[in-house]
Amino acid sequence: MTAPAPTRPASDADDLEHAELLRSAAREVRRRVVPLADRIVDRIRERHPAYREPGLVPPGFREEAGGAVAAVLDSLADPAHTMVSAEYQSWVGERRAWQDFPLRSMIGAYRTGGDELWLSLVRAGEDRTPRGTRLMARAAAEVWDLFERDSRLMADAHGRARAEATHHRQRGRRALEALLAGQVGPRDVAETARALDLPETGRFAVAVVRNTSRRPRPGPARSGTPAGVRVRRAFPPAGEVLLAELGELPVDAFASALGVPDGARAGLSPQVTRLADAGHARDLAELALRTCTRDGEVALLDRRWPAALLARRPEVAAEVASGVLGGLHAVDPAERTVLLETLGTWLDSDGSVERAAAALFCHANTLRRRLRRLEELTGRSPSRPHDVVHLALALDAERIAPAAGGHPR
Repeated sequence: MTAPAPTRPASDADDLEHAELLRSAAREVRRRVVPLADRIVDRIRERHPAYREPGLVPPGFREEAGGAVAAVLDSLADPAHTMVSAEYQSWVGERRAWQDFPLRSMIGAYRTGGDELWLSLVRAGEDRTPRGTRLMARAAAEVWDLFERDSRLMADAHGRARAEATHHRQRGRRALEALLAGQVGPRDVAETARALDLPETGRFAVAVVRNTSRRPRPGPARSGTPAGVRVRRAFPPAGEVLLAELGELPVDAFASALGVPDGARAGLSPQVTRLADAGHARDLAELALRTCTRDGEVALLDRRWPAALLARRPEVAAEVASGVLGGLHAVDPAERTVLLETLGTWLDSDGSVERAAAALFCHANTLRRRLRRLEELTGRSPSRPHDVVHLALALDAERIAPAAGGHPR
């Protein structure tokens, strides 16, 4: 009887091959993340009743599921980003604790999503090489170790946040929501202050954070609270609202501490001195948010008053942009982009040609020629203060009008 051939030991080349196949499969599946996430959401709702309860299912669940899938695939596709999914699941765990969502249902849903994601990775690996099935089997340990790590971190974050959330939820959630909605009358301010454990007078500000993509990332709650500042948080769909008692901290220092990441934007109100004015401060923070032009930005209304006025009237913003900068639409789009960038940098440099030229990595004479070209096309001279006001307003309008609902001509 012929003895069976000995099993060939795994080689370093095999290790490299299965690792590269896993990363390649992750990149391929990443390109189809939206339909995969939708399929996972449907499967979770089939298997886990908590995700079918209208009053229990978390706001933005479908978007967060897409973010979770994308984060796992990014971690698998690039060893340098292996903690992306860990950070995301920790954020989800903390958020779910504040939403009073049961941890057991979360863990079950995560395992269901992991099963579906693993099958997609296996299929992608099988399609890439005849040895794909065997190589993907060797990659299974790495994938499921990541799933196990992330679910453990999610549970840990949920447990840590739950104790804090329970205390504030019992006494303060409804009070905070009513306060931020401007529904607390003068007779109820003292009771609201007690429920929130905040003084009736002091230094307060409100921040509104809004997610802008299918893949929300850890928000301000993960940036830490500066010493001497107390924060109360509400969780409307697709974002957060933070009421901060600032203590001695300046508003701009609190803005820096927010640390809003890519995938979100934030607006911050000016300081108010009465807790009863928190609803008004929230309105001002919403207005500041509408002046944001890029993800990761924190807009302080104190520094955005002209842009805020335009954001409040988007149709006027569109007319301002068209009326002042309309001549730029007659030139090549590339030149138009350069001229607008030059104007913005020159304004940010307090009108200094030398500083603006250094920031744009061009010669000062080049920047002067661009400003003369801008004057030629707009009829506004950067040397006349009144015209500079028009140019600055028009640049703000050009940036914010599309997001605010206006349509520059």
